[in-house]
This record gives sequence, structure tokens and C-alpha cells, in this order.
Amino acid sequence: MQDASLSIRVFLGPRMKTWSLMGLWAVFAAGPLLASEWRFCPSDNLHFARPEADDSGWERVAVGHRWRMGQTWAWLRTKVKIPPKINGHPTAGEPMGLLISAGEGGEIYVDGELQARYDNDHPGLALLAERAVPGQEVTVAVRVFGPVSGEGEVRFNQADLVRLDRRRVQEPLLLRVDVAQGLGPLPRPWAGISQGGTMADYQPATAAKLRALRPRWFRMDNVLTFALRQDERGNLVYDWTDFDRRVDFIFATGAEPVLCLSYMPIPLDAVPDPDRHSAPKDYAAWEELCYRAARRCRERGRRVKYWEVWNEANAGWLKPGPGEGHLEAYLKLYEASARGVKRADPEAWIGGPGNASGPWERSPERAYCVKGETFMRGLIRHCAETGTPLDFITWHEYFHPPEVFRDEMEQTREYLAEYPKVQAQVKEFLVTEWNFAWWHDWAQDHELGAAWAANCVLRAAIPAGIDGLCFFYAKDGDRNFRGSWGMLLGDNRPKPAYNAQRLFALLAPERVALEGQDGEVTGLASTDPATGRTTVLLLNYRDRYPVRRKVRLTVQNLPPTLRGGQMRRYLVDATHSNVFSDWNRAELEVVETKALPAAEEVTWEIALRPNALTLWELEG
Repeated sequence: MQDASLSIRVFLGPRMKTWSLMGLWAVFAAGPLLASEWRFCPSDNLHFARPEADDSGWERVAVGHRWRMGQTWAWLRTKVKIPPKINGHPTAGEPMGLLISAGEGGEIYVDGELQARYDNDHPGLALLAERAVPGQEVTVAVRVFGPVSGEGEVRFNQADLVRLDRRRVQEPLLLRVDVAQGLGPLPRPWAGISQGGTMADYQPATAAKLRALRPRWFRMDNVLTFALRQDERGNLVYDWTDFDRRVDFIFATGAEPVLCLSYMPIPLDAVPDPDRHSAPKDYAAWEELCYRAARRCRERGRRVKYWEVWNEANAGWLKPGPGEGHLEAYLKLYEASARGVKRADPEAWIGGPGNASGPWERSPERAYCVKGETFMRGLIRHCAETGTPLDFITWHEYFHPPEVFRDEMEQTREYLAEYPKVQAQVKEFLVTEWNFAWWHDWAQDHELGAAWAANCVLRAAIPAGIDGLCFFYAKDGDRNFRGSWGMLLGDNRPKPAYNAQRLFALLAPERVALEGQDGEVTGLASTDPATGRTTVLLLNYRDRYPVRRKVRLTVQNLPPTLRGGQMRRYLVDATHSNVFSDWNRAELEVVETKALPAAEEVTWEIALRPNALTLWELEG
């Protein structure tokens, strides 16, 4: 296998990324398909995926072709004839692929079968042949997605014919679970939900749907915006209607509320701000509002443990009053919030800063950051100097690969280590907003966004020790695919991200050993010592050019309670448990049920599509 230690830079729509291929499975020699081999149609029909579809009247195009389109689909088609060699390397018997990127994302069909979806930051790979025969002809059709937010120019970025590594495609990855090798309690960082603004609805059916995820945290901002108003005489009037409804709904989901103390009620505005992002003109009045909110929760039997101070103040979502600095206003707000909450409930937790994009300042390497260190380190230092409590630390992150999340956690711990008294106070680290993208993106409607989130849990949150990731957000307001963030559509129909959360929720409580994972296939195994119930979750995910992977899973040392029992396997991928593929197959699917042998070891072999998440559940 040739060395893959290189970086490539490609045009990816509005976002330009430099990607390192170090440590990934290599591809061998690659070359673009000839311009005359591609046909283009600016309209949409799923019939175009079929090999027999007539594209003779379509426009001939080349890689680099640009066109304008809106929130719709277009098609690219070609017939690839496997050459005897690529750059001197024989192709016979080798796995052959086609690296593809076009538009804002899309779907890749090979000989009429949907293989994978991609987006413009996570380009796709069409597996043309597992063992190629020179002269073999393969039909490739790409359904190209237009801009999710409106009309714009899109580009046909890439179509490179490649010879893949045999081990990656032809040989099964050998995985082994040892039920007898316990690793302690399984962390549950995935068990969080977040909602900005207001919920689409507060109906019992929605709460029940979310309760099925067994959420531990439910973070909600905007909870105080309407809690205070002025009457005709200018007197302050507390109105808890909206606040109570939010708190009651969160409790109905079974989660612990994480209430983000925001935004500013109009009577307290230090500066006029229709977005409610003003600092208070009277910090004592804000303290009183926080006190009354915490007291009301206790009096109603809805005690709230977690109180987060504001939302993304570092990114400009807190506008200081006259004569105040940006950080100064936040620290005064934090102090007043802490005093108010702790006065009503001394055992409650207070936390922040709710940073956008972690603990760093803006830099060439981290252009997405805004004053992150100023606010993260500033809050920690302030609490050390004043004795103001800091019970948990929060920030937000989207889109980035696992190493960014791990770096954020490491950097935050380094800041804390400078102030041992504050470090001893901090009990949890929560990412209180988290999803595939902070913009609308088609991947959030289908399995790519779900797989990205699962990868973040497995390769970032658990190894880094992040206690909780709160998925932003719970529910969209309608039933349209538009790349929105909700894990539920407006009629409570789940997206793949919801079903991925369901799989994590099914995991047994005690972690056991899982060996053999690589840079693409990873997972978790766990068991319930009380019943023997055992679960194994596997994910096939890679940021760029994922491919179908064969997996051979062996589970050994099955407890006697499982022998002769039953196995169920659940699957979330491009065509299963996926509303984007089939409106009527939105719910989590069981794809396989088998009796377990009366033995202490069992083996299964399956193939996982790109961005697939599967779970075996073994019961007695």
C-alpha cells in the first residue's frame, strides 16, 4: 500500500477545507474520467438512477461544470469501463472506486443501487467493483443536491477513478467482544437534547417520543425572555406562563432540565435590542428574576439542578450596557445569576460560559472561533478571584471532526488546572449545543448527519471525558426536508439522527471489551450483569470517501442466560430507518432476528454501507 501521508485541498462550495489523509486507508493511482463520459440533466426523476435510463439527449459535461440551481436536484450519469491499468498498476482482481463530489451533496447509485450519500464537505466514493475485470462496464448515477437555503451556483468538483486497498474492501474486519472482560459503567454522553428558542409544540406525544431516547439532560435557552413585563403604570409584573410550560415539558421527557438563563426581558434592556441580547440595565433586578425562577421551580415540585448563564455571549449574543466591556458585562451577569439561583436553591448548580466554538480566540487555524479563550479563561479566573461558584462548564460545537472536540476538552482542563480551587468545584463538562452543522445542511435530514453524530460520541466524547452532548435540536416545525436541525419532523416522524440516538439508548449499562476497530469501523459493547443482556453497536463512518465494509463479529464468553436465547439486529443506513429514503420507513427497523446457539461463542458476518450504524441485542 502506498504512503497516504499527504494533504489535499479541494473546492467544497462555500467552505474551503484542508484535509489530511495521514493514517487513513490509501487509494492507489487516480485519474479523472474523460469529459465526454459524463451526461447532465438539470431535472429530477429517480428513474434516472436505473442503468437502462436513456440519457442520450442529456448535455455532455466535464468535471468543473458549473450551473445554477435552487433547493432541488439534478443528475449526472456515466458508464465506467474498467481499464486494464491505471498509471501502470493492473486493475484485474482489484477493488475499483470512483471519488465523487458535486453540488451541495448528493446520492451515489451504482448499477441502480443506492450506495451512499455525501455532502460537499464529506465527498463520496462509488464502489464500482470489489474484484475488477478489465473491460467491465458499470453505470454510475449521481443525484446532485442544490443549495438548501436557496438558489446558487454549484459545481461538479470531482470524479476520479481509483484502485482501492484490498484489505479495506475485500477482507472482513475481525472484531471480537469478550462479555467476561468488564470495563466499568458505560458513559452516556449522547443522552442530551437542546432546543433554541421555543419548541415546535409541547404536546404529550412529542414528550413521549423524546422520552423513548432516555435523555439525561434537556437544555433550553430563551426561558426568561417573557417572564417579566411592565403593566400600564410601569410596574414590573412576573409572568411564568411560558417558563412553566417549558419546565413541565422537559420533565415530561424524563430528562434533567438545563435552563439557560436568557434572554433579556424588555423592561431590563440596557440597550434597545429586538433580539433580546441586551445586558440588564439593573443587575439587581436580573438577580431577583433568577431567584424567583429557581424558587418557583422548587415551589412547584419541579426543582431544577442545572442553571447555565446565557448563550454564546462570546459571539456577540450579549450586548453590554453603556460604559461596560463585553467580558465585564458577562461576568457581572454571571455573578448576579449565581447569587439569585443559589439564594433560592443553595444546592443548585450554576455554569457557563456557553461559548460558541470552544475555548480559543480566532486564529488562522481556528477562524471559526470568537473570543473563546477570553470568555472561558475569563470566567474561570473570575470565579477563582471572587469565590463565585462554577459547578459545570459549557460550550457549543458543530461540524468539526473528533479531534477538535478532544482538543477543546483538553484546553479547558488546562485552563482549570491554573486555578485548583475552581477545578475542584467543576463537576461536569457539557456541550449544550451540538449537531452536524450550525447552518442548514441536507446531511441533517439523512444518515450522514446521524453517522457524524455517532462518530463524535464514539471517537470524541467518550475518550475525552465530555460528560454530555446536547443534540440541537429536538423537533422541526414542519414536515419538509430542508436540512434543519431537528431530530424529529413536525409530525414526530423521526429522522435518522433520532434513530441513532435510539440505538445508543438501547445499550446495556456495563461496558465490555471490543477489539479490532480501525479508522472507519468503531463501536461499543456492553452488558447488563443482572440479566446477561448484551449489546454491540458498530459504526462505519469516515469523513471522506467512505466505502462498504465487511465485518466479522465474534462474541465470546456468553453468559448461560443468553445461550439458546435470541439476537435482534437494528440498522440505520441509507435505506433503513431513514425517512429521507422512504417516508413510511422512518421508525427504527429490526433487520435480522436469530436464535442464539447453546454455546458460549457466536459469530456473524455482515456488510455495512457507508455511514451505517447497527446494533446487535442479545437476550435470554
